[in-house]
Amino acid sequence: MGICIFAFLLSHSYKMLFTWSKWLLILCIVVTVIDYILLIFLKDKLKITRSVNEKLSMGDNQKIKYVIQNELPFEIELEVFDEFPSQLQEREFSKTLNLKPLKEERYEHTIRPLSRGNYNFGNIQAYYSNRFLGLVQRKITFQAEIDVAVVPSIIQMKQAELQVFSKTATLAGIRRIRQIGENDEFEHIRSYAQGDNIKAINWKATSRKNQLMVNQYQNSRSQMIYSIIDKGRSMKMPFNGLTLLDHSINAALVISNIILRKHDKAGLITFSDKIGSIVKAEASGSQLQKISTGLYRQKTGFLESNFELLFYTLRKQLSRRSILFFYTNFETPLDLERNLPYLLALNKKHLLVVIFFINTELIESSQITCKTKSDIYFKTFAQKTLVEKEKIMDKLMIQGIQTILTKPENLNINVINKYLEIKAKRMK
Repeated sequence: MGICIFAFLLSHSYKMLFTWSKWLLILCIVVTVIDYILLIFLKDKLKITRSVNEKLSMGDNQKIKYVIQNELPFEIELEVFDEFPSQLQEREFSKTLNLKPLKEERYEHTIRPLSRGNYNFGNIQAYYSNRFLGLVQRKITFQAEIDVAVVPSIIQMKQAELQVFSKTATLAGIRRIRQIGENDEFEHIRSYAQGDNIKAINWKATSRKNQLMVNQYQNSRSQMIYSIIDKGRSMKMPFNGLTLLDHSINAALVISNIILRKHDKAGLITFSDKIGSIVKAEASGSQLQKISTGLYRQKTGFLESNFELLFYTLRKQLSRRSILFFYTNFETPLDLERNLPYLLALNKKHLLVVIFFINTELIESSQITCKTKSDIYFKTFAQKTLVEKEKIMDKLMIQGIQTILTKPENLNINVINKYLEIKAKRMK
C-alpha cells in the first residue's frame, strides 16, 4: 500500500515538473524573441565612428579616435573590431566594453606606420548584446572604409620648425652659432641707432636727411640647397623600424622646410643605378609640397648606386654653385675609395655635405661583456666596423668635404645644425 502511494505522488510530481518546465521554456522563448526584436529594430541606436587624419606621418606615433554612442534604452555589452591596413600588422585589434544606456564612450588607439604609401582602413565590426538578458548577440557592420596616405613625417617637420625658430632652441639640441663677419646683402637705408656699426653710415643719405643714416644689410639669401638621397642597397638597412632611406626622406623634408623658412631655395634629387626624382631648387609657396610629393614616391632597391651618373647629372642640371646635403651610407673604406673621385669632383663645383650613418646596434655590441668565443669575435667585429666608420669620416674631412656621421635618430638635429653653421660662417 505504501509503495502505491509513493508511486502516485512521484507521478504527480513529474507532471507538475513537466508543466513548470514547459512554461519556463515558453517564457525563455518569449524573452529571447523580445531580446532579438529589441536588437533588430533598435540597431540604428548604436553608432560607432572612427577619426583618422587624412595624412599620416611615417615613423611617428599617431592616434586613431573612436566614438561609440549607445542610444538604446538598456545597457549593452559590446566588442568592437576594426579592419586595419595590412601594413600595420595589427590583425586582432579589438575593444571590449560595457556601455550604459544613452551614453557615449570615446577611446584612442596608437599606431606607428613604418612605410610610405596608401593605407586602406576597412569597415568596423561590432558584436553587442543586452547586458541584462544576454540571450542574443548581434553583429553589425559600420561602413567606415577610407584610404589614407602615409607621407614623410609632417610631425617631425613641424617639431623641427618650432625648435629652430623658438627662443629655447638650445634645449632641443639646436646650436646657436655666432655670425662670422658682416652681412653682405644690402636691404635698405634707415636712421642711425646707438650701437650701429659706424662703418655702415651712408654719408650721402645723411647729408640729404640732415641726420645720421646707415645701410641695413642682411644675410645672403636665395642660396640653392639640394637634398640628394642615395637609394641603393646600402640604404636598405633598418633601424628602429625604418630603413636608412626612410630616415633620410624624413630628414630631407625637415631640412627643406627650414631652408625655405630661411628664404633659401630648396630642391631634391634621388638616384640609385639611375636617376629618380629631380625637383629644381626654388623658393615658391608650393615648393615644399613638390618636395614632399617627390619624397613620397621613393623606393629603394638592391642595386649598386651609380655615383658617376649622379656627377654628370648634377653637372648638367646645376648651373650655379649650390649646397648639397648628400644622404648615403659607406660601410667600409673600400666603398668610399671607389666613389671618392666623384665626391671630390662634386665638392669642387659645389659645397658638398656627405651624411652617413653609425650602426647603433654595433655600438651596443662593442660594449658587451664577453662570455664565449663567439662574443669575442662579435665584439671585435663591431669595434672594427665602428673604427672604419671613423676612418671614412676622417678621410672625407681631410679631403675638404663637409661630413656628418650620425645615428639615425639624431639625423634631423645634426643636419639642421650643419645648415645653420654653413649659414653663420657664410660658406658657399
